[in-house]
Amino acid sequence: MTTLEALASPNLLLAIMAYMLVSLLVEWLGWRLLDRVSDIASTLWLAEHLLIPAARALALVAFILFAYPILFGLAEAPKLAELLAAGRGRITSLVNLSFVLSLLLPLLPVIGRLPALVLPIQGMAAASLLFHWLVATQPSQWIEYWPNWPALGTLLAMAFVGYALARRLSEIIATTLQKHYEKAGLETLIYRSIILALQAPVILFYGLSLGRQLH
Repeated sequence: MTTLEALASPNLLLAIMAYMLVSLLVEWLGWRLLDRVSDIASTLWLAEHLLIPAARALALVAFILFAYPILFGLAEAPKLAELLAAGRGRITSLVNLSFVLSLLLPLLPVIGRLPALVLPIQGMAAASLLFHWLVATQPSQWIEYWPNWPALGTLLAMAFVGYALARRLSEIIATTLQKHYEKAGLETLIYRSIILALQAPVILFYGLSLGRQLH
């Protein structure tokens, strides 16, 4: 299955649309929360650095789970409920992984200056953990989780293009609606809501590269 074929899958399209709606709700509620607690320093910090990132991590994990198994280009695979029930606290592990990465990646010297890479790395890490559990149900085989150099170059190019498109589209939409809303806040809300839709091919390309190793 190619990346384009997977992107055209109804299940994946539904997962992306659901993520966009959930992200829009998360960002809107977060926007309102930050505005309400802007004069309470401790609560503002907790909301900005813990509550909202945790909600974003939960939304990303939901996307990964909804996209299974098409995320790996598989027509047949163990049921998701069975896969998650096979180990203790697997959903919590996925959310914690995504959440911790959302906090740590911006602090790293190189990646911290390249926000285009943060969401793809979070998504690929969650996908690789889910795939690891999937592999455990299959006959023993060696899996390469690190992409080769041509694939890595493709992933980076897709990440930066998706990020640039999300930034540009959010700016255009916010400018159009600025007569009714505060542009700066609206632009961020729109960007957060559409970024996965435009960077989903990165996560999908990586997931398909994992799934091909099972054939």
